[in-house]
Amino acid sequence: MAAASPMASHLRSSFTSPITSRALVSPKGLSASPLRRILPSRTTRQSSFPIIKAVQSEKPTYQVIQPINGDPFIGSLETPVTSSPLIAWYLSNLPAYRTAVSPLLRGIEVGLAHGFLLVGPFVKAGPLRNTPVAGGAGSLAAAGLVFILSICLTMYGIASFKEGEPSTAPSLTLTGRKKEPDQLQTADGWASFTGGFFFGGISGVIWAYFLLYVLNLPYYFK
Repeated sequence: MAAASPMASHLRSSFTSPITSRALVSPKGLSASPLRRILPSRTTRQSSFPIIKAVQSEKPTYQVIQPINGDPFIGSLETPVTSSPLIAWYLSNLPAYRTAVSPLLRGIEVGLAHGFLLVGPFVKAGPLRNTPVAGGAGSLAAAGLVFILSICLTMYGIASFKEGEPSTAPSLTLTGRKKEPDQLQTADGWASFTGGFFFGGISGVIWAYFLLYVLNLPYYFK
C-alpha cells in the first residue's frame, strides 16, 4: 500500500489528537485581529456621540402673536396689526360693527356704497361698452346685480334666523365687558338690513347715472 501523502497524514494526526489538546482559535477579522477587538464596546459607542442639552435663555422673550386675552379657546389671536388702535378704530366704524345704529340705516349705507361703485365696471367692461347706450346698459346691469344680492341676503336671513328668537350675537366683548346683543342677528333685524340694502343699492345706481349722464360732468372715464 502506497505511503500516504504529507497532507493526509497531517489531517489524520489532527483528528486523532485529544480534544483537550486542540487550542480553540478565535475568529479573525480582515486585519487578522480578533473580532472582539474590532467592534467597539457599548460604552465606547455611547461616549463617541456628543451630548446636546437644551439651555434655557436667561432673558424672557416677548411673544408678538398670542391668544387674545391669553385664552386660546376663544379662537382669535392678538397681532400688532389686528390689535392696534388704528385697526380697531377702523373696524368699529364699519357699518356691520356699529351696533348703536339701526340695521335699516346700516343696510342703506352698505347698499349706497355698492350701488354707486358697481356702475363703473359694468359701463366700461360690459358687452355694450362701445355703443351709445353703454351708460344705460351698465346702470341697468348694476341694478340687476343689486337685486340679485338682495335676494341672496333674504335667503340667508330665512335660513339663519327664526321669528321671535333673541339675537344670536354675543352679549360680551372680547375683554369681558357686557353689551347689548346686536339686533342685526335677528330675523327682524336682518330683514330691515336687507330692505335697506336694496333701497340703498338702487339709490346708489341712480345717483351714479345722474352724475355721469344727466349732469354730463367732464369725467375722464365716462
